[in-house]
Amino acid sequence: MPSAERRVVKVRILDQEYCFASKGEEADAHIRQVARLVDERMRQVGRNAGDATPMQTAVLAGLELVDELLHMQRDVTSVEEDISERTNRLTESLGQLFREMETTD
Repeated sequence: MPSAERRVVKVRILDQEYCFASKGEEADAHIRQVARLVDERMRQVGRNAGDATPMQTAVLAGLELVDELLHMQRDVTSVEEDISERTNRLTESLGQLFREMETTD
């Protein structure tokens, strides 16, 4: 299998251009999407933060994004635990049902 061609993707975040190495069209699209979301968040934070410097804006945006990520990770963990508990109860119920069926045969 041939190696993926290395490419450069240029994006703009807060009117500053950044270049990233990429390994194909899917990676290009992903990088552009991430950059667009970062730019949107930084602009939102910048509007709310008033006279914050670009560095302060970046730090505040990073804190907000990581906070959201941690909340989502907790939510996923909670859902996984719920699914595990329900699966265990279902398995126990099915086991009990099969045992009852065996005793009636």
